[in-house]
Amino acid sequence: MCNGCVQKEYPDRGNTCLENGSYLMNYLGCANCHHRDFVMISNKATEDDDGEEIVTYDHVCKNCDHVIARHEYTFSVVDEYQASSAVVTKPVEIHTVDSVTLRVFFCVVQEYTMLCMLCGKAEDSISVLPDDPRQSAPLF
Repeated sequence: MCNGCVQKEYPDRGNTCLENGSYLMNYLGCANCHHRDFVMISNKATEDDDGEEIVTYDHVCKNCDHVIARHEYTFSVVDEYQASSAVVTKPVEIHTVDSVTLRVFFCVVQEYTMLCMLCGKAEDSISVLPDDPRQSAPLF
């Protein structure tokens, strides 16, 4: 990996996670051949590690095959239970404790991460339920 090829190492990209492609706004040009041309992708590999999909590849200079950065993208599905006193549909269980009704929801969340000197670092999570209990407002 080459910090001479990028404007900023590992820029914060918020929740923008790239499974493929390159963030060219951060590309200065090749520090090896001094050309600013297209960035190619090579050595792309996908593996499944205990339910987590990991995609890795190298960003390389089109002219001299200099490795600019190593890109890693992960995707996983997380099953979690969440208790809420909010009124939302389809609870898995309903419990009443000290006259407060709690609804327990099964929530499936997709999580994404990206780490790359060129493209930056980012994390994102998205609920795949039609009624996301994480987005509901509490009653009190």
